[in-house]
Amino acid sequence: MKKIFKLTAIVFVAMMGFSSCADDDEAVSDILWGEWEGDWKMWYDDSYGSRWYADCTYLRFDRSSSTSGTGLQVDYYSSGPYERLYYRFYWRVSGETIQLSYPYDRGLDVNIYDYSISDYYFDGYFGESLTPFSMDKLTSFDYWTPDYWYSDYYGYTIYVEYIVGSQKSTPVAGSKIGVEKQEPVKIVRRGSGLNEK
Repeated sequence: MKKIFKLTAIVFVAMMGFSSCADDDEAVSDILWGEWEGDWKMWYDDSYGSRWYADCTYLRFDRSSSTSGTGLQVDYYSSGPYERLYYRFYWRVSGETIQLSYPYDRGLDVNIYDYSISDYYFDGYFGESLTPFSMDKLTSFDYWTPDYWYSDYYGYTIYVEYIVGSQKSTPVAGSKIGVEKQEPVKIVRRGSGLNEK
């Protein structure tokens, strides 16, 4: 009888630990779900050997489960051949890691460690490079209401409507804007381990 009780206690403690981790992942996912803007450490090299750094990046995290989903990334450049570059990605919160996977550019795949996140900011480090990033929250979808003060549409701010409206006729997933100009030969996140000037 004592053995059965001990086994039951061990299983119960293990289940409590697993439940706690799952709850933590869901809590992070709840906060991540929305729109962010800041320095995502992006740059690209063009075919002439010039390097262009993004001034800022917009991120949109949409959920497809309690701890994962899809996303849109838009990098903005004030100089260089491209004004904006768009990417689609998948994301997952797993323990103390947020995993990002870019199906159209696997070189951008990254795990985020040692991050802090709140309803207002998202800071952390990319992979093993320990390159820091800092994002500010634009919109949270977790508590969104249709009559929110700056939008008539559920889940979109005026800011995002502008972005989405400007790209409707342009393919987004892994494509480059301004195809009449030279193509980037390498698109990289700073601190990824590749050579930087």
